[in-house]
Amino acid sequence: MKLLHWTLFVDLLGYRDINGDVDNLEKAKELIEFMKSNVELFKNQNDSIKLREHYSQSNFDIFSHYDISFAFISDSLIVSYSPNLELDFPEHIALSHSANMLLIILQRLISLIYKCVLEKKIFLRGGISNHYSYIDGTFAVGKGVGAAYLAESKKAIYPRVVLADDVVENTKLMKAISWLSNLMYKTDLIVDDNGTRYLDFNRFGVVTLDARSQNKFVIQNAITDPEAYKENIFHQGGMLKVYKEAIEFQISRALEIKESMDPDEQKLYKSLREKYIWLSNYHNNSCEHFSKLIIAIPKPIAYSNPKTLEIAKILFETIPAIVAFKIDSNLLDSLKKV
Repeated sequence: MKLLHWTLFVDLLGYRDINGDVDNLEKAKELIEFMKSNVELFKNQNDSIKLREHYSQSNFDIFSHYDISFAFISDSLIVSYSPNLELDFPEHIALSHSANMLLIILQRLISLIYKCVLEKKIFLRGGISNHYSYIDGTFAVGKGVGAAYLAESKKAIYPRVVLADDVVENTKLMKAISWLSNLMYKTDLIVDDNGTRYLDFNRFGVVTLDARSQNKFVIQNAITDPEAYKENIFHQGGMLKVYKEAIEFQISRALEIKESMDPDEQKLYKSLREKYIWLSNYHNNSCEHFSKLIIAIPKPIAYSNPKTLEIAKILFETIPAIVAFKIDSNLLDSLKKV
């Protein structure tokens, strides 16, 4: 059996607003530099020698199993993950590798989400399909582009990346995704929201640090380099803080639009209201989940080294405090009021 193709279509929500603020050459160059840096982010993911060496030593080498091409077209990103059709596998291996590719896509998208939120306070919405696509420069064609776009525009609704119908209807693949996710992280990284399946980015950020995942790499990394483990937790907590600030910024902006008497502005407000109520709830649940993270440094290891013990103490104090990064309740209540 051949590996499955993946096609990703992502739209930058709020891009039209920051583009609309461009009224001089300086602002134009600044926005273009932002988009160029997004391109560099994806190029670095593909060109990293260290990353290529890492995958070359694993059972699943994405760089020999898949050809990855992408294109930024205005405020949209399209990525084609084309399988090496010279490779053939038993069905369960092919499905496992294809599922693994999806989890890697999830992991890679987190970097883009964080960058866009940090630099421009904008979020992503997207769709992902198993249908074929081909990218040549700024041209992207194929059934997968249409299927992924349709999933983004019709099913995503909120700032999230959803699976297209062709993915969801492949029951063997969906079982493989669930099996691999639970094997590696003891949780499903695909959320089923009344039949709409979307990638759970924030949960991925937690389980890759949480001892509850029983992931040997998480525990081993925490043991071998406690300082780096602490920094990763601080980074993840910092991401939630950045998300909080960006969501509250967008809520405040929506509330300003609410005061307008323009019918088009009112229509925009209703759309923003729905999106940011959902995103606030998702974010708040993520903060709750993170605040209950179990430190992956075993107690015997922590108590055996004063420096490691100090790191453990810092984490014990820091992790529960992440709930402070939940969205301001008064601001959210104002948005919920009709």
